[in-house]
Amino acid sequence: MINLDRARNASSRPPPLLLLVDSSLTSRHFMWRALSRAFGVIEAGSAGAARHWITLRPDVDALIVQDELPDERGLELVRELAAAHYPAAARSIVLARRSPDWMAAAQAGPTLVEPGDFRTVLAKLASWFLAPDSTLAKSLLGEAERLRA
Repeated sequence: MINLDRARNASSRPPPLLLLVDSSLTSRHFMWRALSRAFGVIEAGSAGAARHWITLRPDVDALIVQDELPDERGLELVRELAAAHYPAAARSIVLARRSPDWMAAAQAGPTLVEPGDFRTVLAKLASWFLAPDSTLAKSLLGEAERLRA
């Protein structure tokens, strides 16, 4: 079990807030369980729902977006948010399958990660938010592996 009380009490700041956008309830539930011990996590099942959350919670610190959404590609949502200068768009992870345009899309801004590669998602989040506490990042990864089993 991760002792996050000590980590959270070390700073008076609330944990970083993530917006997780994925149409799969199972996938969202796994990610929420794995990440909510160190981050605030809000969920959306579509690009439209993500826009609604962004309106309600402009304090979102990072986005994790499945590319295959029911109403729009996640990559397009992130590009739109970046064009609108939404701050969290600079810290966005798009879960996308490798394709011929993978490199061009990656150079356009968001971090592209293959769906199911939680280790890479966590590594990126840790580099943005947990760099001073590598122990916490390792504990989160261990917890995610336990949840996956």
